[in-house]
Amino acid sequence: MKEEFNEIGIFTKNVLKDKILVKLRNDINYLNFNIIGKNIYDLNGRKIGKILDVVGNIKEPYALAMLDKGVKISNNEKIFVSFKKMRVRK
Repeated sequence: MKEEFNEIGIFTKNVLKDKILVKLRNDINYLNFNIIGKNIYDLNGRKIGKILDVVGNIKEPYALAMLDKGVKISNNEKIFVSFKKMRVRK
């Protein structure tokens, strides 16, 4: 069964030692969908890392993510996550 990937944002910049900041789309309700701990993928569907935390306010959310070892990412590259395994908080 093929995984369905949905765009959640774009790569903004490197922070700390091996982490990145992703500007998230603000049309997704991150209170209802828990993306923390989810794997992130590039445009080709290759796993590139994992989301550690969601920060910022509702109008401008960001995600802190850790890249896998050896992964390079370019500015404004789109970031995807698989919503297939997402659970809705109640």
